[in-house]
Amino acid sequence: MKSFFIAALAAFVFSGCVTSPAPNAEFVGSVNFSNLTTFAYKRTLITGMDFRESEEILLEELSELVLTNQLIQRGFEQAGSAADFYVVTKWKKAVSSYPNAFQSIDGPYESYNRRDLPSYQFASRVHLTIEIYVSESGKLFWRKELPNLFDAIQLTEERLELSLQRAIENFPERIQKDPNLPSIE
Repeated sequence: MKSFFIAALAAFVFSGCVTSPAPNAEFVGSVNFSNLTTFAYKRTLITGMDFRESEEILLEELSELVLTNQLIQRGFEQAGSAADFYVVTKWKKAVSSYPNAFQSIDGPYESYNRRDLPSYQFASRVHLTIEIYVSESGKLFWRKELPNLFDAIQLTEERLELSLQRAIENFPERIQKDPNLPSIE
């Protein structure tokens, strides 16, 4: 009987390890996605502990460049103030305690190897949030938060690009309407 409870407990614990988030789980509001064809990159917000001026410039330039390229690859067209939706990037540097191994941009293996270092358990880390709003109403419909991506002293161009790509990876491709289909409107 005791072995049954141990096996049941192990199955319960390991079942939590294999679950994955639903695709496109980052949608936080309803939106008619088929009407979204154009986008604009609105701004990069930098908060928390101070970044160096050169780091702020790098964050602003890379955020716009990487996210613009990613959305163009998904079939959206870049537009100015007449865009259907706009993107806001938020970078934050904050002190945090030991992070979840799966949050780090380096992956769980590298995080696991550094877990015993005193500086790793309580350090200044970089967090990223991407938000996408409908231009007409200003309503938020998509958000991706990536806390504890990497230690602030590890900030490099490569880490920033990987972080931005990871943040936008579940944003869906543009829906192409077939003009031959009848409209129900």
